[in-house]
Amino acid sequence: MLIDPVEDWLDVLDKTEFKPDTDASHVYQSYRFASLDIDDVSVENYREKLVGSLADQVEMFLPPSGSFETPDLQRYLKLVSTYETSTTDLMLGLSLADQIRLTFSDMKTSTICDRYPDIGLAEKRRYRCVAEYLIRQGELSKLRDGNGKLIKKIGNMQKAVVLYRPLPKLLETLKRSGLAHLIKKCQEPLLVGSQNGK
Repeated sequence: MLIDPVEDWLDVLDKTEFKPDTDASHVYQSYRFASLDIDDVSVENYREKLVGSLADQVEMFLPPSGSFETPDLQRYLKLVSTYETSTTDLMLGLSLADQIRLTFSDMKTSTICDRYPDIGLAEKRRYRCVAEYLIRQGELSKLRDGNGKLIKKIGNMQKAVVLYRPLPKLLETLKRSGLAHLIKKCQEPLLVGSQNGK
């Protein structure tokens, strides 16, 4: 039986080597972060400062259910903002999150390994972290069976890997970001009952 490892976000924050770019004026950022000054966000005012979907995402980490204080919240926001900032795509200047959104915009269930067969192990881990972010945003889900257990397949490294199913909100985000013209046309209908992303 395959066990679903739960990502410990505080652990991710401790292990990341992310360093913010001091000059972000030349890079693309999604609407969630484009006009946000993360240093102004606190555990008291996050609802007023963040767009609704992002506020909903961080709420689980804040008291009383979570243990984030303001510095933890700001570190988390800085980390996930890198997912929405232009990265290695020099042609289009797309963020890593938008690259994954576009890759899955055909609405077909797949794995990170299948969609990105040529990337290295370190980069696959980053792609999986961004996929977890998109799950929390309600744009991807992990494929599950009727009992709620994860359905996995053997990937190209001979390890069991998660299958990701795109959700309609993924297309909405691409349209809102002005990327509708890049959405893949070959789409399959979503199956009811397999959209639970957590």
